[in-house]
Amino acid sequence: MKRFLLLALPLLFSFSTCGHRGAPLPPLPKEPSVPKIEYLFQDFNRPLLYWEPVKTYRDGRKLANPKRVIYVVSVNFGKKKVETGKNFFIDRPVKVGEKRCYSVLAVYRGRWSSPSEPVCIVGKEPINQIPETELSGEDSKVIVEIKNPKPEFTVEVFRNQKPPLVKPYAVFRGRKFVDRKVENGKAYTYTFRFSDGNLKGRLTEPITVTPQDRTPPLPPPRAYLIEGNPCTVVWDPSPSKDVVYYTVKAGNRSFTTSGIYLTLPECQKSVEITAVDKAGNRSKPVEAEVVR
Repeated sequence: MKRFLLLALPLLFSFSTCGHRGAPLPPLPKEPSVPKIEYLFQDFNRPLLYWEPVKTYRDGRKLANPKRVIYVVSVNFGKKKVETGKNFFIDRPVKVGEKRCYSVLAVYRGRWSSPSEPVCIVGKEPINQIPETELSGEDSKVIVEIKNPKPEFTVEVFRNQKPPLVKPYAVFRGRKFVDRKVENGKAYTYTFRFSDGNLKGRLTEPITVTPQDRTPPLPPPRAYLIEGNPCTVVWDPSPSKDVVYYTVKAGNRSFTTSGIYLTLPECQKSVEITAVDKAGNRSKPVEAEVVR
């Protein structure tokens, strides 16, 4: 009996593992993803190629250190190859009518990706005009005006961006652009260029603007000085929504309050109320009407 059990043990173990053993998984790919080209345009007279940084293997797994990816740019189907650690390439000037084609592949830890699909550009006459701009920072907005006579092209706006400038913050046509996505007291740096499809002009010098609220609030519509013991000053609130407090000038003394009335330590013949907004702008003073 014991001998039968010993002989049966291997058979039992073989059944217990049935269904848990699968085919061995294929080895994980070590090649990086193919670079995805986003932009190819003529930056004044030079082609600029820009692609998304490669951060994954070709099966979608994340690379351990994407900063170690090297890119190989092929120009005109391998006639020239350039290695770079950046995700853009600015080529030498292109002549009018000259065709240039580009593709990119990624190299990570000695493994090469497949090359991207080739993209091509044909050289055009450069845009020589540079936008002549005038900027002003106002309450919660920056206003841009183009001073060029008869601007022929769209204008690309770059805000707080570092080179290479490829993705505009905004694009507009005409002479005026208003940026309302700003905060008062915060500095914003803008650069501009003319654009005609994939043909880009030269960039302006950076211009820094800080929007500020410089508009004074409206004064209180009515104010009254009620003589008595004690004397009280009351007023209607300012119609301006950004008022944060009022100053009350009574004789040689001045008081501050966020309300719409104030009890004076002693009566005065003349009392003035001024509204003050969150930016510190002051309204015109209103003299309180004496009520006995």
